[in-house]
Amino acid sequence: MNGSVRIPPSRGVVLVVEDEIDVSRLFVEVLSQAGYDVVPAYSVTDALGTLVYQRFDAAVLDIELGDGPVFPVADRLARTGTPFLFASAVYIQMVPKQHQGVPFIGKPFNINELVARVEDAVERGRNGPPSNRAAD
Repeated sequence: MNGSVRIPPSRGVVLVVEDEIDVSRLFVEVLSQAGYDVVPAYSVTDALGTLVYQRFDAAVLDIELGDGPVFPVADRLARTGTPFLFASAVYIQMVPKQHQGVPFIGKPFNINELVARVEDAVERGRNGPPSNRAAD
């Protein structure tokens, strides 16, 4: 052993769109401990700006943000073939028809369920057709 520390490779890069700082920190901590690189965004505007220059393996989206519903972010992710899930206290009935099939975790959420849903999303993204991963 040469004394160096081995850092395991990332399991993927996850965008977390959540405007409540404490909840965002919890998402980041839990997903980081599960081996993901996590990029937080605190608003629709912040998330859309981040999507211009960075690709993600998956995303976790709160529905109601300070600057409006997250659906423009969901639309962009869907167009680029990036899998995502909703994690929100807002009822699933608030989700537009085109996103009704997206996995939904209600708040308060179970940490193990969150990690499992993110794992599923990342796996869906890796197994999806490459043509769905093109930039818009």
